[in-house]
Amino acid sequence: MDTVFVVTAVAHLCAVVLLSVELVRGRRLPAAVVPVVCAAAGAGGALLTGRPAASAVGVLVLGAVAVRCAPGLRPSGAVAWATLLVSTAAGTVVGLLHLAGLTVHPVGLVLIWVVALVGVVRTPSSLLQLYENWEIGLRRHWRRSLAPLVDREPGGDAPLVTVQVPIHAEPPSVVIATLDALARLDYPHFEVLVIDNNTGDEELWRPVEQHCAELGDRFRFRHVEGITGAKAGALNWSRPHLDPRTALVALVDADYQVDPLWLRHTVGFFDDPEIGFVQCPHAYRAYEHSAYGRWANTGYEWAQVTEMRSRNEHGAGITVGTMSLIRLETLDAAGGWAEWCQTEDSEFAIRAHAAGYSSVLVDRAYGWGLIPETVAELKKQRFRWTYGPGQEFKAHARLYLPRPLGVPSRLTRAQRIRHGHYGLVVLVTGLGVLSLPVSLVLVGMMFARHDIPDVPAVLLLPLAAGLVARRIMRWTLFRTAVGAGFGAFLGACVALLAVKPTMSGAAFGVLIGRPARWQRTNKFRVLPRRFRFVRDAWSEIVLGAGCLALAIALPLVAPMSVATVVFALGFGWQALVYACAPLLAVLAERALRPGRAVTDHRDAGTGGDPGPHRRVATGGADARDDVGAGPAQPEEKRHPRAASAGAP
Repeated sequence: MDTVFVVTAVAHLCAVVLLSVELVRGRRLPAAVVPVVCAAAGAGGALLTGRPAASAVGVLVLGAVAVRCAPGLRPSGAVAWATLLVSTAAGTVVGLLHLAGLTVHPVGLVLIWVVALVGVVRTPSSLLQLYENWEIGLRRHWRRSLAPLVDREPGGDAPLVTVQVPIHAEPPSVVIATLDALARLDYPHFEVLVIDNNTGDEELWRPVEQHCAELGDRFRFRHVEGITGAKAGALNWSRPHLDPRTALVALVDADYQVDPLWLRHTVGFFDDPEIGFVQCPHAYRAYEHSAYGRWANTGYEWAQVTEMRSRNEHGAGITVGTMSLIRLETLDAAGGWAEWCQTEDSEFAIRAHAAGYSSVLVDRAYGWGLIPETVAELKKQRFRWTYGPGQEFKAHARLYLPRPLGVPSRLTRAQRIRHGHYGLVVLVTGLGVLSLPVSLVLVGMMFARHDIPDVPAVLLLPLAAGLVARRIMRWTLFRTAVGAGFGAFLGACVALLAVKPTMSGAAFGVLIGRPARWQRTNKFRVLPRRFRFVRDAWSEIVLGAGCLALAIALPLVAPMSVATVVFALGFGWQALVYACAPLLAVLAERALRPGRAVTDHRDAGTGGDPGPHRRVATGGADARDDVGAGPAQPEEKRHPRAASAGAP
């Protein structure tokens, strides 16, 4: 089994290199070439363990079968994925067999087995997550179109669209700029309904109310107090206030500036009565003036061009809380918005698909929002995006199970798998939080007892091959799918790693059922403050310093062995991950200094003049809303009061 692990891992690395060359050069390699080259590479790896001839034949057969059985994938992609699956399975078996033969202290052995079993549990979800990231490179082509309906002209019978803009304590100039952009929509039948929920300061919502009145009868404003449930609560409250003729509802965040062609290019999808919602990419503007903004934006784009496309291909796309267009009939059939969920947008997609409706992802940005200006705000956003899907899985777990265990629904098998994985991967990530404390205990035992596990050095080769293959594939996809250069790729990696500890904490919190308070993302202009980065990333600074100290101390103090090197490298990598948050926070702080910020309609306080609008057409990651729940009200006072402006 050691030979299988080594050979398939080396063949996998070879296949990934071939796939990378194919994607970068834009030329397909002959189907017969890939298995042969990978078989030769596998035979080379087998020289360390023996049986090179048998190994070459095995890889050749595996590659040929993979190419034959996966005609929708590129030959190099099929071989890369097949060898990854086999090497993962072989590595799991090899690891468990070696663990069974360890002779260490019983406490250490138990801890090692805990880490190993957590890894085994995480493996299926990790593989599916990796497939979603890689599918854009593995596939020859997409079966489902991603193009907007650019040639369609909406006629006089075009359905009425109600564009909902839920807001809470937002800068007036930000919302006003959003409304001005909506006023320029090139579509004959639409209205805009602004729902201000629980904003106590009249200086924030009165200017918006007045501006709605100035924009005309198409714009209506409602100020509501005492409702709960954050954005979902505001949207549910507004349902009776929609125009009776409304056929479609659209969601736009308070900071979004939309393209005038948005509705013209998307409403036509609803000619198909099975379409329940259409989602456009989440994208950003006014970020180019800072490295922080550019890195964060490229990091957002990664999920949009990989995971979102993959989910759409299998009919399991999600709404993302903005730039969403939804059939009102679908919204009602699904039961409205989930006020208990941190990500009510993606949760709605589950119930819409379960009701039998399908969805469309349009691969073109039609709206651009504002990137959180500080790492602290970025963390809030990522916390919600992680915690919410975990809540979704807990609430809908039985929807994903086969009968008779599952709840009857109209979800397809692919939808059950993808929606289930979207939440399950969060809970599995929560289990991974145990790895660091367990590793610390094991290292402590190594220092105290000199009780070091025996790890065969030959197994480091397949582990290294797998890690290198993933880095090559990620860089290739950033280059070919996202369109990022190497510097932008490294910056995006920093931005993604900077929020990884926050996401892990959110995953662990939802796993153990720890309640989470809904926190909105601030859109007011943030004033520069010296050493803000320390406050925004203090926990990562402390943990990173500790991991770095261990990475340096282990080779100096503990007896030198393969296990010592593995632990040292592991702590070194973890220190690097923790270092990303303070690095990104420093860059964010620099971007706030006078003379560096670009005016983007944010206010520095409760007022401020809108500046010139800079719009950048770019993709983004799946988004969430930025509307706050407002203060909790006593039960007897939870009677909404509405003040209106514009058309009734």
